[in-house]
Amino acid sequence: MKSCLDAVRGYWSTLARIVPFHTAVPVMVFGVLLPSVAAMAAGEKAFVVLPGSAPRFSGPRGREADVTEFLATREQTGGAFGLFRQTIAPKSGPPAHIHRAADEFFYVVSGEFRVRLGDHILRVPAGSFAFVPRGTAHTFKNVGTKPGVLLVGVTPGGLEKMFGERQGVDSAANQALMKRHRTEAVGPPLP
Repeated sequence: MKSCLDAVRGYWSTLARIVPFHTAVPVMVFGVLLPSVAAMAAGEKAFVVLPGSAPRFSGPRGREADVTEFLATREQTGGAFGLFRQTIAPKSGPPAHIHRAADEFFYVVSGEFRVRLGDHILRVPAGSFAFVPRGTAHTFKNVGTKPGVLLVGVTPGGLEKMFGERQGVDSAANQALMKRHRTEAVGPPLP
């Protein structure tokens, strides 16, 4: 760290002798920060998911109308987050559960849902956003008569994989899968 500070001081001293102060500050900031920003960006790969091209899985609640589409995975985001779109059948939703290792957030794209966050149950129409910190019991239910759509994110990424891995597994395998993803069922679905 000391050598980095010495380099910045030396850079600043040289710059201060060559250009006026009001010009030197922005030049120094960009000169020091730009290479590190470029290095970070070079380590990540930008990507676009076009309509209809996202990996798609039916379920996980066993209904054909429940569909999960992966928009961004841990591998694609360098571990930062996972993002998926869920189409939820009418009167459908998961049991109450807790994620121990990830925060979750969702945006209601269409439909109307009832959401449990801890001890609170709320109606959330299209356009609503919810944040669920790790360790919070939560669930949701599509209370409409048509499929509803949620845009769901998890951070850090990785939990999104649980949905793809649940396809065709029995109850015991599902429990092991949830345990591996540090998720536990803590109650029934919403009535």
